[in-house]
Amino acid sequence: MFRLSEIMTEKGITSKELSEKTGIPLGTINEYRGARKKEPSLSRGLQIADALGIDPHELIDDTQ
Repeated sequence: MFRLSEIMTEKGITSKELSEKTGIPLGTINEYRGARKKEPSLSRGLQIADALGIDPHELIDDTQ
C-alpha cells in the first residue's frame, strides 16, 4: 500500500507544495493520494521521497 497521503499529513505538506517541490503535476499527486491509489513510477517515487525528506521505503507499507 502506498502511504503518501499519510506521510504528507504527518509532515504537514499539501499536494500543491509537493507538486511544486517535485515538478510532478498537481493532478498526478492527487491521483497518488486519491481513492484509486495509483502508484508512481520508481523515479517519481524517489522524487517524492526526496522532497519529503524520507527514505523511499517509507512510502510503501508492505505489512498488508
